[in-house]
This record gives sequence, structure tokens and C-alpha cells, in this order.
Amino acid sequence: MKNLWEINAQRHLTPHPTEKPEILIERILLLGSKSGDTVFDPFMGSGTTGSVAKKLGRNFIGIEISDDYFNIASKRINSISKELILF
Repeated sequence: MKNLWEINAQRHLTPHPTEKPEILIERILLLGSKSGDTVFDPFMGSGTTGSVAKKLGRNFIGIEISDDYFNIASKRINSISKELILF
């Protein structure tokens, strides 16, 4: 993988103002973890990292101070089928 990543802009999936593209988080998780590992996100926001972690067969622990964003993230992560593993 190159040092410079070119990632096309994507529409936000939630109302969170700083939501990251799933493809960015996917690249990071593929480089830094393997299936079955646990990913920790202390600033969960809209749940992008948790959603991608679940898709990739990783365990996930997330913390979010905002009840509104926690609820959005919980729904997003729980909507991912446990059988869905991309890599």
C-alpha cells in the first residue's frame, strides 16, 4: 500500500458532522488488526469504526459521551449481520 491514500468522498450515512468514510476505516483496520482482534474506539461518534470492525470479523468496544450519537452508533452497528465478513 502506498504512503498516500486517495479516497473518494462519500455521503454521510448519519447526521454526525465528522463521520469518516468506511473505506478509510476499512484500510486502517486491515493494516492494524486481524480477524478476531478487538478494536477500541474511545470516541465512537456515529459508529463507523464499529460497523466496519463487525463487517471485518473484529470485536469492537466503543465509548461515546453523547446519548444521541451513541444511539445512532448502536443502531448502525447492530444492523450489521454477524454472518457478514468481508475479509
